[in-house]
Order: sequence, then structure tokens, then C-alpha cells
Amino acid sequence: MSVETLVVADGVRRDYPSGSTVGPVSLQMSRGRCLGLVGSNGAGKTTLMKMVVGLERPDVGTVVVCGRDVQAERPVPGLSGMIEEPRFHPRLSGRENLFVMCGGDRARRERIPELLDQVDLAGAAERPVGGYSQGMRQRLGIARVLLAAPDVVVLDEPTNGLDPEGIRWFRRLVASLKADGRAVLLSSHMLHEVQASSDDYVMLNRGVVVAEGETGSITGVGSLEELYFATVETGAAAP
Repeated sequence: MSVETLVVADGVRRDYPSGSTVGPVSLQMSRGRCLGLVGSNGAGKTTLMKMVVGLERPDVGTVVVCGRDVQAERPVPGLSGMIEEPRFHPRLSGRENLFVMCGGDRARRERIPELLDQVDLAGAAERPVGGYSQGMRQRLGIARVLLAAPDVVVLDEPTNGLDPEGIRWFRRLVASLKADGRAVLLSSHMLHEVQASSDDYVMLNRGVVVAEGETGSITGVGSLEELYFATVETGAAAP
């Protein structure tokens, strides 16, 4: 794995007793780039992300993040993620929830004001999280991910609950993370948002990779959304 390659998933597959399978999937993520996972609900995006962060063990294949096997060494330094909707203590404020997550790490505690400002929650930092909207909880979840100053950021459906201003903010956030040299893995069923934020994409349908490549190289069909429907509706892999 090169210095610039931070994530390598090599033929990972997850089998379930029901008979459903996700994979095999292979992917690489490089520093300063964003990889978007796209597909409908149930396509396997969250399962793949769980294998990347070490929350699910693949039945076949390996995942190496920052030079470490995620199953052999957990937590992996430099890796942080938000899988599914983030949960917080509803009676604690946004600031207090982040403080609790820091434990005894002083450096992380000192980053809280900056992160609250970065996710545009400085004005709501002292309010109980139980009164937050879904979009505000998503923002707080992203702040929690960034507490560790990770090299690899994994975000599952991060734009859920965000209004148009919030989505524009998220695009800028991803751009700033890439500019800082971080690798970002995000998933969404909002294909235009993945195309707007991501450098590369992996398209899943029923647990199988049906298309992948650079978002900037999509030609012929015009957009990631059109490519998705052209691929899924015909049942054929994209060229």
C-alpha cells in the first residue's frame, strides 16, 4: 500500500443466514479524495461501511486502514466514522455530549469549540440535544467523528435531515477535509450529492458492484443518476 493510499478493501464479502450477500467488493481510498458509495436502500452500502470501520467482520477478504488490519487492531488510529443515525444523550447539551466523548483526552476537548463552529452549531451548543432537529444531530455526529482528527473519515448517509443550506455546507466541509489531506468515504441514495462531493464512486445493487470509477469521467449518460438507472434497470454492469 502506497503512502497516499489510506484504505484498501480486498475482496470483502459478508454472508447472512438469510442467504443474502454483500460483495465481494474491492476498493482503495487515497489521501485528499472522497469516495462515494451509491445505491438504493438495502443495496449493501452500510454493511460495506461497517466492514471498513471494523464493526462487521467480512466472511472473506480483508480491510487495511492506515496500514492496519481493522479486525486485528481496533480501534484503528486515524479512522473515525458515523454509521447510521448518530445517537446522543438527549438531556445533555451538544457541547456536553462532545465533552463526554473526549474522555480524558485534553487535545480533543480543546478542539470542541472549533468543531462546533465548523459544523455551524456554536449558537446551539448549550441547548439539550433532545431539542435538536435531525439535521442538527447529523452535524453534531460529524463533529464527533472529527474530534479524533482522523486521516480517514467514514460517513453513512450524512446529508439525511439537512436542508438546502445544510447540504451546501456539507459540500464545503468535504472539500475542506480533502484539502486537509484526509480520505473521505460517504454513502448516499442522493446520487447528485455524491456526484457533487466525490472524486470516485462505487455503485452497489443487491450487494453487488455494478459500476465504479471517477465521477468526473462519467460520459455518455451525463450524470451519476442517469448511469445508475441505466445500469440497474438493464441489470447489466456499466462499461
